[in-house]
Amino acid sequence: MKQKGISPLIATILLVAVALSLAGILYSWSSQNAKETTESLTKKTNEWIDCTAIDFYIDYGCSYDSTNGLSFILYDKSTVEIDDNLILTVIDANNHIVSSDFAPNFVGNAMAIDNSVYSPIEDFQNLSEPLKKVQVYIDSCPDKIAQTTNCN
Repeated sequence: MKQKGISPLIATILLVAVALSLAGILYSWSSQNAKETTESLTKKTNEWIDCTAIDFYIDYGCSYDSTNGLSFILYDKSTVEIDDNLILTVIDANNHIVSSDFAPNFVGNAMAIDNSVYSPIEDFQNLSEPLKKVQVYIDSCPDKIAQTTNCN
């Protein structure tokens, strides 16, 4: 006796159904992945564009003494509003590094940085003179640095 399996027509229909199901799953996965990648790239591109528009600097007038701490004026010529925290980093004569973050508070295009802005104040009062470097950068754009090596 010969027994037949599934007829060729039913086998073909099942094969096409399985192939279409797999194609649907693959399409759904790839379209979701493409959407997430596009959104991520758009966000990163906007951040890079904002970072390229950042332009600020420390002009002359940086001063430091162990009693009053550090003070200087930060000037902003950026074409975008700085709304991320600023990071202040100081390197003293003994290569001791002190850092603090603070919110930007520009009046016009200038902002006075002194012991009322950064914290903890104690860290900035015990630095060895002369200061080697004072720098400020934006948390989200660390490559855009305002710095000075002239701080008396």
